[in-house]
Amino acid sequence: MKYSLIIFLSLFFLSCKKDNSLPEKVDLGYDYFPVKIGQSLIYDVDSIAYLQPSGDTIIEKFRIKESIESVYKDNQNRDTYKLVRYKKKYQTGVSYDQLTWELQDVWSVNLTSTTAEVYEENQRFIKLVFPVEKNSSWNGNAQNNIGEWKYKYTEVHQPLSLNGLQYDSTLTVTQKKESTAIYYKNYTEQYAKGVGMIYKEVSDYTFKVVNGILYPGKISEGVIYKMKLVERQ
Repeated sequence: MKYSLIIFLSLFFLSCKKDNSLPEKVDLGYDYFPVKIGQSLIYDVDSIAYLQPSGDTIIEKFRIKESIESVYKDNQNRDTYKLVRYKKKYQTGVSYDQLTWELQDVWSVNLTSTTAEVYEENQRFIKLVFPVEKNSSWNGNAQNNIGEWKYKYTEVHQPLSLNGLQYDSTLTVTQKKESTAIYYKNYTEQYAKGVGMIYKEVSDYTFKVVNGILYPGKISEGVIYKMKLVERQ
């Protein structure tokens, strides 16, 4: 009887301990898109535009600063963050520190339980979805009129070295990637946990064709646009 009581009490306390244990916190990936009033991210930008019919090539270098400056309620009563973008255009022999930021755009950001959305250039884009899982896909243009693009997490929770900066955990969103002998399209964004977007690429161009002859590698028309994070404030 004494031993039966000891066994019963042991099983009882083990059961209580198991029932009272707290569930592990699930990481949905919200830290890849932190939103905080007063935070700023500064990017180096390189842009090349190939124009037709002129055949001109326009090369630009500049910096963009994106700052979360306030929060308000939108028409759906959601917290909406005012994202103000500033620009400094590169000048030969002049440090960026010597130049003044000029207002470029005012965008807005909504972070919901399942999406991170940015309203830019009068279009709303679903940048991320939660939870963050490799190979998850969604229509990033579901709330605009551009047409369906299947965004996809092609890499998640990966360490990365970019532009001299080290990140412990990053993800890659491939928004659109297509290529043929005639054209190339690559729309990609990368995000770091606790930081936000650290890299953006828009490569969308066609190759030169003259009298039916294709010149591979010779860009005729399009754009190459790359943003790399250089500073956080």
